[in-house]
Amino acid sequence: MTVAPDIPAVPPLDMRQVLYFVTVARELNFTRAAERLHISAPALSQQIKALERHLGVQLLLRNTRHVRLTAAGEAFARSSHGLLHEGEAAVREARRTAGLINGRLLLAVLHEADPVFEPFLTQFHNTYPGIEFKVATLRHAELLAALRNRTADAALTWSFLLERAGDSEGLHCIKVAHTEVVAALHPDNPWAVRPHVPRGQALWGSPAVLFERDYSPVTFDYAVEQLYGPDCPDPPVQEVSVTVRAQEAMARNLDKTRALAPLSRPVADMLGDKWEIRPFDPPWELDGCVVWQPDNSGGALIAFTTAAAAYG
Repeated sequence: MTVAPDIPAVPPLDMRQVLYFVTVARELNFTRAAERLHISAPALSQQIKALERHLGVQLLLRNTRHVRLTAAGEAFARSSHGLLHEGEAAVREARRTAGLINGRLLLAVLHEADPVFEPFLTQFHNTYPGIEFKVATLRHAELLAALRNRTADAALTWSFLLERAGDSEGLHCIKVAHTEVVAALHPDNPWAVRPHVPRGQALWGSPAVLFERDYSPVTFDYAVEQLYGPDCPDPPVQEVSVTVRAQEAMARNLDKTRALAPLSRPVADMLGDKWEIRPFDPPWELDGCVVWQPDNSGGALIAFTTAAAAYG
């Protein structure tokens, strides 16, 4: 007797939509969820609506200010976490069977950007505990050179450096980290009494502390443009001589200068409560990328870049 295969009572779920919903359920904010998923907020909203149509239930209550879960949404969110974990386990098992679970990776990470990449690297290690990776912190030009000469399997750096430095031709990249740049202010700085620090022409008369330009010309020019705009005739930048840990050196200089120092959010959080921390207006945001050479086909790197694509 032939036994007919089981046919699901409802069509299979789109796991991408499930991931999108879980992210919205966690953030309760479409803009933040879209940033985390690296898609537009309207596209994310359309995917959630498509999921609701597929399920035949309303998962979220939305208005111009708030997002909250319906009772059905809360139940589906609980189940969805299990679905995603089971899917991840299935992927791990397939890769284990294919021999991709063990290996060694050499990673080159941009100086001072490493805290931004820690969540992704931690998740990768938890998913692939058999893959050993060693991390070297380098300047941007050095880490891309390490990729070219095969002393590194992958590099982790800022997307703006890839776009502006002009030395990334032929490389593949995936965004895996998102953060903001904030203003660290001495309590006596006039902007410390404001909820935000402006960028552009409104900041022309306000001095900022940056690392010396020779340390990283591309990053220096990018930071000046982000602070004062491209047309500022004489940016009031005070350069600090550094060898490594440039952002910490900039922050230490605030005692003398009473200026502001632009710091990535993880670095600002690590420096504690000594300085006043304010977001910029408009927001100043950064994306961190995994970069690799496409002709490097090692199993550990395939696992790493696949994990980056799923994470990003």
